[in-house]
Amino acid sequence: MRRILSVAGATLGLHVLLFFLFDGYRELAFRIGLLFPHGHDIADILPVGGTGFAVLAIAMVGAGVLFERLLRSLRHGARASSE
Repeated sequence: MRRILSVAGATLGLHVLLFFLFDGYRELAFRIGLLFPHGHDIADILPVGGTGFAVLAIAMVGAGVLFERLLRSLRHGARASSE
């Protein structure tokens, strides 16, 4: 459980860094966020950006946890086959 939480924290930190450092990633978050709210005017910038940020954060954490489990499974399989 501790390993999963550390991987989730690391991927969430990576997500925040990507969001603030790269304009393309920020644009992706806004495009994903546009799929959810109904109105599309200037007052919706914060909800659209927040929604996209949250959806990408959940996706990043999920991908990080699945990647960690895949690596652990491969490492365990390699150990079992060498014995």
